Amino acid sequence: MRMGKTLAPLAFALVAIVLAVTAFALARQGLVEHQSFKAFYCGGTAVRERQNPYLVEPLRSCERPLVDSDMPAGYVEPAPLPGYALLPFALLSVLPAKLASEVFAVLLVAAAVLGAGCLAPILRAPPAAVLLALAPLTLLNVSYGEIPPFALLALSASAYFFARDRWGAAGVAAALALIQPNVGLPAALAVVIFAPRCRVPVVLTAACLALISLAALGPAANLAYFTHVLPAMASAEIAAADQYSLAHLLYAAGVPVATASLVSKLWFGVLLIGGVALAGILARRLDSRTVLPLIPPATCLLFGLYLHDIQMLLALPAALLVASRLRSDAFAAPAAAAVALLAAVWTQREQRAAIVLDVVGVGGALYAVLSGSTVRRLAIAVLGAAATVAIALVLQRIEPPLTASQMVTHAFDAAPGDWAAIAWARYLEATPALTKAAFVLKLPTWAGLTALLVCAFRLCAVGTETGERVESAYASPMRMA
Repeated sequence: MRMGKTLAPLAFALVAIVLAVTAFALARQGLVEHQSFKAFYCGGTAVRERQNPYLVEPLRSCERPLVDSDMPAGYVEPAPLPGYALLPFALLSVLPAKLASEVFAVLLVAAAVLGAGCLAPILRAPPAAVLLALAPLTLLNVSYGEIPPFALLALSASAYFFARDRWGAAGVAAALALIQPNVGLPAALAVVIFAPRCRVPVVLTAACLALISLAALGPAANLAYFTHVLPAMASAEIAAADQYSLAHLLYAAGVPVATASLVSKLWFGVLLIGGVALAGILARRLDSRTVLPLIPPATCLLFGLYLHDIQMLLALPAALLVASRLRSDAFAAPAAAAVALLAAVWTQREQRAAIVLDVVGVGGALYAVLSGSTVRRLAIAVLGAAATVAIALVLQRIEPPLTASQMVTHAFDAAPGDWAAIAWARYLEATPALTKAAFVLKLPTWAGLTALLVCAFRLCAVGTETGERVESAYASPMRMA
């Protein structure tokens, strides 16, 4: 055991270094700069220059030098984040775009590393295995230049602080998950309702975020964010083929946009209430509030609002926690399957690097939640990872992922004063490949989320019989620091 305690931090550090180097290499190749990061970088530039970051101009003029291909005159990628989430990009925008993208990539990995370090002692799992589980979706976020790893850190840190009865820190961390509002809100609500000692920290942190937004954008732009930007973005994305929302599913089935949007919002309300209630029940049954910031976001990812594959990273902490508490239960196999299905990246073309990443990611995830000897856990993890990759290859024969050559965009324009979200809707309309319905590669993720919820309900039934509160033998990230 002493040797295991010595090797665990070393293995964790090695995986973290490899992950950081890989992310930096992706940024160095320009993959981050030419994805969504450019929109956030330019949104941050607009905030720094006291301009409106939600309009076509100044975003388009800033993004143009960062786009390799000859896009139509109307092309601009919006930055639909609240003011408090754009302010850090304002700080980052003082750097040249290339350097900023490399710094951003490393920060994303740092968030995942710290998140894994927070989760490992709660799961009673090797930190390296937990970090490997997060690696595929973390690098997917790096490739697209997206921010979910920061929300992952906030959720994981909140659970970590709950496990150590640090109520104020747990509340602050839960509120900071609002950097991704559609998944952070459920976590913050659960903490406010079921952890009374966290209410003041959550409310004060949320108030600080609101004040930051007001200072960064001013009242008019903040009001427009809720009244124009979010509705326009939701309307634009309802047709996007990479959406995991119920609204897109209904739209693809021929339901009118207004009806699909309304039903999707009502469904999100059901998910929100159900996820918060489920977290409260689990917290009582397990005599542990660590579930409060983790379960509701995962619940709201099942056909929720404005969802992509990058955000499925935020379901992994809940899946790992539930599976770790059902290690000795009859539902251990379905719980482990949910972890494997959620850890893999199903939507990217399975080239050699992607296959290796999925193998180590799923293998690490399974090793983290399995019980028994090291040899048994390793053998099952390898077999499970191989099976997952085999399924991915089969599904990609049925529905191959899009290639760059398929994404042909017809000419369109956008006025400087238009909302960038409206210009984005025109871009999607002008690019048929991006709105062609595609669901086969999403099925494993939906299956994983469904299995996770079923296993969470099972954990409600067995409670502390198999989910007892136990401290981990592995060092916490705070102790390793």
